[in-house]
Amino acid sequence: MLASCRPAPVRAPRRAKPAPARQAPQCSKAAHRQRDLGHPPRTIDLHGAPAAMSTLRRVWWHLNRTPAAYAFKAVQRVRYAHEVAQRRRLRESFPAEAAYRQKAADLKALGYTDLTDILAPELTRSLAEASARKVERAAALADVQTLTHKSFWVRLLDEDAPGGQFSSDNVFVRFAMQPAILGVVTVRLGELPRLTDVLLTYSRPNAVELRYSQLWHRDYDDVHTLKVFVYLTDVADIDDGPFTFIPGPASDRVGFTVRSHLTDGKLFSRVGRDAVREMRGPRLTAFACETSRCLHMGSRLAPGHARLMYTATFISAPSVYPGVMPRFRLVGSATAAERLVLGV
Repeated sequence: MLASCRPAPVRAPRRAKPAPARQAPQCSKAAHRQRDLGHPPRTIDLHGAPAAMSTLRRVWWHLNRTPAAYAFKAVQRVRYAHEVAQRRRLRESFPAEAAYRQKAADLKALGYTDLTDILAPELTRSLAEASARKVERAAALADVQTLTHKSFWVRLLDEDAPGGQFSSDNVFVRFAMQPAILGVVTVRLGELPRLTDVLLTYSRPNAVELRYSQLWHRDYDDVHTLKVFVYLTDVADIDDGPFTFIPGPASDRVGFTVRSHLTDGKLFSRVGRDAVREMRGPRLTAFACETSRCLHMGSRLAPGHARLMYTATFISAPSVYPGVMPRFRLVGSATAAERLVLGV
């Protein structure tokens, strides 16, 4: 079944009482109170970068969340012109079938597209099976990750990346490297992309104020960031925490915001609520979104609900963050094109 992208219902802002100290999070079915976040979190997730950032790196992080990032990107593209040319030359390594071209056209025009019908069934099954095994560890991992800034979800793949690197034969990496996904992303960018991360998250309701990716934001992994998402649990309605976004044309009208994360109130003073869309669908629904362009939020779950979701992040190379450690290590052989996508 294909994903259902529908207008989001207009709901009053939700409020919740603070959770008692030293107790498991509790929340009511009403929505949570929101706040603005205009500063970087104390723990920064830049593809495995350490939490403690140097002053220079923090300044760079801030600047890349402004329109200045496009100038930095242009400098990087000139600096690595040989690699850019190679990525363009090798883009034919991945098929550009008619279905892939249409999905890429949707991405360019609207900022999102459904991918469910073009993915390899055997890889989707492998992804689902591996994810089911991972979620069994969610409770134990949650205890370890309580000090991170995203308390509303649990990262389930940290143990798969010793030293911060995934092996290229990991099932979560192989899923992202399948021809259908690379075909769509390559056509959209006009060159081979760079895969920068894979993520498996288990989202749960929490009792604190909405924060970070629960608020409206764009992604600043790079000036062109495309993410592929796969629901590994049913996301049938708003209580399941659907990925919620504003399509590209409407997001373009919002323009740059000084605060990187916006409450509903702040956002809807600049764009109508009728622009909001939700991605709903059964387990194994897959879609892509250009998250550097489309304002989006998610993981707003009601009590008694949970969401398991896979994410693969692609950017146009080279990165605006120079010196970032490679996220993948090669196991076995790979073509020149695959090496470029993996950054190895």
